[in-house]
Amino acid sequence: MAGETEELCRPLHLLAALADMDGPIGKALSGTPLLPRTQGAPTARGGGSGYLMMQTQETAQGFASGRGEDVRPEHLLLALIDQGDAEAVAALDRSGLDIAALRRVALGLLGAPADLGVLAIPPLIPAGTGDRPALPVEQLDARAWRILRWRQDHLPLARVRRPGDWYALSHLEGDAVWRIADRVGVDDDQRYSLAVHHRQAVDRLVHQASPAVVDAARPPESGPIYGGHRWRRIVPNFMVGWPTWFGNRWVGLRDKRFWLLTRLAYRGQPAPNS
Repeated sequence: MAGETEELCRPLHLLAALADMDGPIGKALSGTPLLPRTQGAPTARGGGSGYLMMQTQETAQGFASGRGEDVRPEHLLLALIDQGDAEAVAALDRSGLDIAALRRVALGLLGAPADLGVLAIPPLIPAGTGDRPALPVEQLDARAWRILRWRQDHLPLARVRRPGDWYALSHLEGDAVWRIADRVGVDDDQRYSLAVHHRQAVDRLVHQASPAVVDAARPPESGPIYGGHRWRRIVPNFMVGWPTWFGNRWVGLRDKRFWLLTRLAYRGQPAPNS
């Protein structure tokens, strides 16, 4: 269903799929509005799982495993209900279905107690990773973002003269985000969201200062070219990993050189509590 519209699977897709099934769960969900269906072959394959769907699946898997069972529609429906995704809950409300009654149906089919507490819901992946959006700028840790804004104002843009300089600057700024996040003591939602917003700001500023460099660049760190399978055919097995090893060393040296050339640009960086 998600593949038909080139989307990642969400709990709503799971709800629609369960309602389409034969059997007691499909019957219990009778009347749930299905997603709009396209005609013809899907334009994407599989659909993949979005971050909310991953949480639903992990919840169902953990509950089933704890009971020594394979995951069945009953586990999935129970996980979906206890997860409480707003979009899926709204679909059930529009159908006029009693969510508490649905939960009792799923528990009864599993032979679980009718008064079973809410399932343990695993945490979401960090904001800014996978398909989960980063936190908005106004929700970022003020201390960390103030330092990163200072760095954005002091980027050594005049030193970015070739794609390698851009990659080195991106690496160094990424490392800086991690150091600042550690010093401030933020959680992973903040850490990855800070990284996303800072990377976007750095890329925008580099593009404004040196558009020719950015336009001529390949995707960052696509890796050294060593002939692929041809390299594997002409060298002993113990040497197959050498291109990657030497490539990583070269990247490290390149980044170190750029840092040495630009370290003075960051003199006076504010401390988190200043």
